[in-house]
Order: sequence, then C-alpha cells, then structure tokens
Amino acid sequence: MLAAEAQTRVELHAIENATQRLIRRYAGHHDPETVRQTVNQVTDLYATAEIHAFVPVLIERDARRILDEPAD
Repeated sequence: MLAAEAQTRVELHAIENATQRLIRRYAGHHDPETVRQTVNQVTDLYATAEIHAFVPVLIERDARRILDEPAD
C-alpha cells in the first residue's frame, strides 16, 4: 500500500468519525443528511490542500460553524 493511500484512508476515516459526531451533536436541529451534505461541501473546499494532516479537524470546525448559523 502506498503512503498516500494510507493517508487517504486515515483521513476518510477521521472525516467519517467527525461526521458521526456532528450528527449526534445536531440531532434535533439538523437531520443527518443535512449534516452529511454540509461536511461534503466543506470537504470539497479542502480538496486541493497541500498538507492534509489537519484537514479532518478543519472540516469539522467549519461544518460546526455553518450548522450553528441561524436559519434564515
């Protein structure tokens, strides 16, 4: 297995764990599909990042910020 493949698997696992935490945190405020869509949108923003070590943490932080915004 290439190092990049391992990094990608670890990153994907961390993002999925973050998604599950967010789903639990926002239960009753946002449905799971909305949380997943938000995480996917934020993940796309980091697709071209050169360093991915902190990407899952940044994705979770940015998704929380979006999900915490009051509904219009």
